[in-house]
Amino acid sequence: MKNSILTTLLIICFGYAEAQDLKCLDVQYKLRGYFYAGTSKTDTEAPGGFYQAQNKPIKNNQFIKEIGKTSDFQLIVNTDSITEFQKGVKGFKVFLINNTDSIIQLSAQDSRISVIRQVFYNNKWQDIEYLPSSWCGNSYHSVYINPNEYWDFTAPCIEGKIKSKFRFRLHIGMMRNLEDIVNIYSNEFEGSFNKRQLKKEQGHKPINIMDPYNN
Repeated sequence: MKNSILTTLLIICFGYAEAQDLKCLDVQYKLRGYFYAGTSKTDTEAPGGFYQAQNKPIKNNQFIKEIGKTSDFQLIVNTDSITEFQKGVKGFKVFLINNTDSIIQLSAQDSRISVIRQVFYNNKWQDIEYLPSSWCGNSYHSVYINPNEYWDFTAPCIEGKIKSKFRFRLHIGMMRNLEDIVNIYSNEFEGSFNKRQLKKEQGHKPINIMDPYNN
């Protein structure tokens, strides 16, 4: 029993130490979109050949039921759920939850969906991330999420000289059962950023013909 308790304490302490070693990103540009979503249903109308993310929707668990209490399609940020975004970079969880009774269809580029971070600065919400555009038609397709499922994403922690509040925006576009363009916004959270993140893009240099992105 003592050995079991000691092992548990060591795991907790080691995990805490690892979290302490992670650093927030301090950048001078807009980050490229990084929300890659797998699908619960095959897109039979897409031409194919696009990158297919393995991050498929998951059945709602008790934690998701507690944070997503309404019967909506919700984008929820949980900055207390600390994890690693990429090697050495601190991140936190973002959940996209389908508590409706319908299958939701989202447009995607090589499995990247239209979620970006915004900052409230100069009395208005402004983008500090962007979505690159593919010149290849095969990149474009749809991903689907069933009722009572959610996507689990990791976003990077960012820091800079200017303190402000943030949110994420999901641009859905024209949904089949709606007439208007739809945006879904997450809950707001505190942080800091650098002013150049409002204008300059991270940029991207394509590696080969299979990388159809110039930005």
